[in-house]
Amino acid sequence: MRSVLSRDRVFFFLASGAAVLLSWDNFKKLADDWLTLPAYSHGILVPLVFVLLVYLDRERLPAPNDTPSSWGLVLVGAGVLFLVAGRLSGLFYVEQLSILFLISGLVAGYWGRETLRRLRFPILYLLFMIPLPYIFFNALAVPLQGIAAKGASAVLSGIGIPVFREGNIIHLPHISLGVVKACSGIQSLVSLLAISVLVARLSGTGGFPGVLLALSAIPVAVFANMLRIAGVGILGSWNPKLAEGFFHLFSGWVVFLFAFMVLMGLSRLIQVFRRRVPHVA
Repeated sequence: MRSVLSRDRVFFFLASGAAVLLSWDNFKKLADDWLTLPAYSHGILVPLVFVLLVYLDRERLPAPNDTPSSWGLVLVGAGVLFLVAGRLSGLFYVEQLSILFLISGLVAGYWGRETLRRLRFPILYLLFMIPLPYIFFNALAVPLQGIAAKGASAVLSGIGIPVFREGNIIHLPHISLGVVKACSGIQSLVSLLAISVLVARLSGTGGFPGVLLALSAIPVAVFANMLRIAGVGILGSWNPKLAEGFFHLFSGWVVFLFAFMVLMGLSRLIQVFRRRVPHVA
């Protein structure tokens, strides 16, 4: 399956064009998710990051002496299968995964498999723009609720504020806080994971240090969310109105910025460590 003839290439582009047209509603659904799902509001930036990553690697693209591969048609066909299967089953995640197969097929069919190999990271990064199925999303959010409630209660108790926790409800003087799924930290976790993976890539942090940096987004997001809930609890103990509306929303942005700065600090520490102990990295 090394290469295709020119007539096959014409057929390939016709098939790819038809696949893209079939995917139009899928693209619109994905864009709607970015605008309506708070946990995936970052999704609108992921295609831009994809373009940036391709641009930064432009000197290596396309791969020299690469030839169009019949695997392009195979991947486009797989994309159509995912599209149809997702649409018939109502599984939007499966349907939207077809986008990655279609892009991969276009690259392999036009340039070749070596170019596709060099573009595997930017293409896989597009996974961050596709919302996880609700069943997995909820499976992550529920335990994070409990962790956030326990952690915030410990912080508030540690600074001398009377706290009584009942499940995911934190009772404080003058106010009770319910740690719902939206406050579990899952929303910032997805965005921070996307950022940490990108930072690891752009900083050239590969291997185990890169994996460590990427996965550090998980405890950072959990800890930052605990601080956010504790901060809202402190404000609410003084004045219940401060725990609602603008202050509640603003605290989310402040804590996200804090988590982002922590990730940048971790990235810097890993870079310093790699320079001082190169044989470990």
